Amino acid sequence: MSYSLWIIAATWLWAPFFFNPSGFDWDKLIEDYSDWQNWLKTTNDSAASWSGWWSNEVEYLEHSTKGARIVSMIRKMRFFFVAYGMYLQLAYKTYYEDRDLEIEKGSMISYALSGLMFILVLLLLCCGYIASRVKKKMTFKQKKLRKMKFILSCCGLLVACVSLLVISIVNLIEITIIILIAAYWFLQLCIYRNQTGHIVVRAMARSYDRWVGWIIFGPVLFIAMFLPFLSAFQQRVMFNNAFTSGLEVSKLFANEAASSTSKIVKVKRVAKKKKRND
Repeated sequence: MSYSLWIIAATWLWAPFFFNPSGFDWDKLIEDYSDWQNWLKTTNDSAASWSGWWSNEVEYLEHSTKGARIVSMIRKMRFFFVAYGMYLQLAYKTYYEDRDLEIEKGSMISYALSGLMFILVLLLLCCGYIASRVKKKMTFKQKKLRKMKFILSCCGLLVACVSLLVISIVNLIEITIIILIAAYWFLQLCIYRNQTGHIVVRAMARSYDRWVGWIIFGPVLFIAMFLPFLSAFQQRVMFNNAFTSGLEVSKLFANEAASSTSKIVKVKRVAKKKKRND
């Protein structure tokens, strides 16, 4: 995986912000972020919720044939091969290249490192089965279920912190990306097996969309909060001077309108308090 591929992926993910004149505007970003959170948290099947979007996305599978689903599953295998290739490169770099070792012919260590990816897939299968069984048995025991989720989250955070003593932060980020790609392949495999209504599949899909949203929103929010001058620089570079100046004037008018409305609200509150006191 070269840096050019990562640059292509970054431009594909953040292109809506690069070519948007308000892409790095803090107020607009907060509004979009709150809309995204409401979209994820809404549980009904309306069009303005994640559940409704998910139902519309997988509706076509009810009318597709078994052969079409098998072909789609074969096509989705590319995500597994990408994750497996990234894992092999990471394993070679951390175990052989950083330690100045060479791969010996017939060495069992190389086979063991190659097979760890399949162990990860088996762990995903086991976790999915255990989660479904626990969810069914503990439907009416929400406190115990939340406590179990909290303990598992703390264990995962502890493992991530301890792993920093052995591997670098860059390697930990690469491992996270590999797990996300492998989980996405596993999710697609479950979808094409018509298991879209399974509680674990829906939870995985929602979690995956939440993680991808954080990957997209995180750097943009960081830039808008700590590097606000980049917003003006982006507007100057991407758009002409007339449009940029008009955008700045509209922001000033918007701030004045917001301040005037806040003053009106304060005056009304003071008037109400005086009436109550009288």
